[in-house]
Amino acid sequence: MTTTQGLLSAAILVALAGCQNTLPFGDGAGSFERAKLEGSAPPALVAQFHQLDKNGDGVIDPSEARSDADLMGAFGTADRDGDRQLSLEEFLDSQATESP
Repeated sequence: MTTTQGLLSAAILVALAGCQNTLPFGDGAGSFERAKLEGSAPPALVAQFHQLDKNGDGVIDPSEARSDADLMGAFGTADRDGDRQLSLEEFLDSQATESP
């Protein structure tokens, strides 16, 4: 292997290592679908979700839900996929079913 090939290989490995924690388009907290959901939801509920999501990872886990007694009581029902996290969609759905 020549020096040029070695340097090019090293550069490619460094570039790929920087991509290991990225998500494909359409996934994750910054996705287009999530932005559409946030834009169509009541702003007060979106703000409440972000306030409850203390670490900003895009989901509410049980430790974050403890700060809201009503949400904590409904957490198991609201967590439709059973991953012990509430996505924005699950949170909004749970709030819509609680409204009179």
